Amino acid sequence: MTVALVTGGAGGIGAATCARLAAAGHTVVVVDLDLEAAGQVAKEVGGTAFEADVSDPDANRAMIAHALTEHGRLDVLVLNAGVASDVPPDPPLDVARYRRALGVNLDGVVFGIDAGLTALQETGGQIVVTASLAALGPDMANPVYALTKSAVVGYVRALSTPLTPKGVRINAVCPGFTDTDILGIAKRLMRKQKFPLLTPDEVAGAILGIVGGDGTGEAWAVVAGRPPAPFTFPDVPTTLQADGTEVVLKPFLSAK
Repeated sequence: MTVALVTGGAGGIGAATCARLAAAGHTVVVVDLDLEAAGQVAKEVGGTAFEADVSDPDANRAMIAHALTEHGRLDVLVLNAGVASDVPPDPPLDVARYRRALGVNLDGVVFGIDAGLTALQETGGQIVVTASLAALGPDMANPVYALTKSAVVGYVRALSTPLTPKGVRINAVCPGFTDTDILGIAKRLMRKQKFPLLTPDEVAGAILGIVGGDGTGEAWAVVAGRPPAPFTFPDVPTTLQADGTEVVLKPFLSAK
């Protein structure tokens, strides 16, 4: 038996991912702030439900403890919970909305990884984080949302090397516009313009593909009409000495 935990699992991409993982043979823990909705999804996929505010580090530790208590192990951690920032690019900054977006979209990833890593090391498990295409080609109409998702992708890429010797893979999925409630009024406008939207199941299929793969540190772009694929980041400029000789710093990690 393999066990997968999905945050934001009560609807949209999260619910579709729970269904995909269950169909692939995983026992699924459905985590969401809406326990009633999470319970309905859990009933449908034969899993268990847990209520958690992912912006709270204690709640993240509690959801992992639930998975271990109820199912004995954790193999796949899908950190999918997210919110729209609803913060426009014009001043003044709505600090409360800004903090909420960072709490769910960024803290929910950092705290989730921190809480789940020990359990994942024991099973040689993996982490998949739901980011956004806004992290690869910034959404200028929603810069705070782009900020949170860009930070998530950077964190995933930076963690992949230190997690490899621990036997844990980590990747991000970066969907384009998807037919979920997070789009708000924009969904109606896109439909009016006949702009193709991804379905939650298409994104969930990409997540399942990542789970079944062997890569780490990748950011998979998922766009309507195109097959999911790892995004190719450009090389950063290298440092040059005064004489023009290229200098490359060898990677170093904590001694822990």
